[in-house]
Amino acid sequence: MPYDLIGKRAQVHLYDTAGRMLGTLTGRIADVARDVEVAPGMKKDLAYLVDIEPGKGPDGEPVPYKNSAGTENEGWFALQDMEFLEDKGPRLFAN
Repeated sequence: MPYDLIGKRAQVHLYDTAGRMLGTLTGRIADVARDVEVAPGMKKDLAYLVDIEPGKGPDGEPVPYKNSAGTENEGWFALQDMEFLEDKGPRLFAN
């Protein structure tokens, strides 16, 4: 289990179902879960991101991230879609 990721800041790259990048979120990893079934026959390693920084709306005002359960500024994301900000080397993704 990649518990060494807990506490690290990460940027999540969000994609639509066609694979187009929609944008990014930045927050802190609070938990990890390995081999979570996200669809029938598809498992991914996930991280729970908290303290997600609000994005900017069309008027430039901060807009908090809201997950599918309605909770603001936290949610589960695939590790493969994350960039770990503390790492100074090349872009790293978990397998």
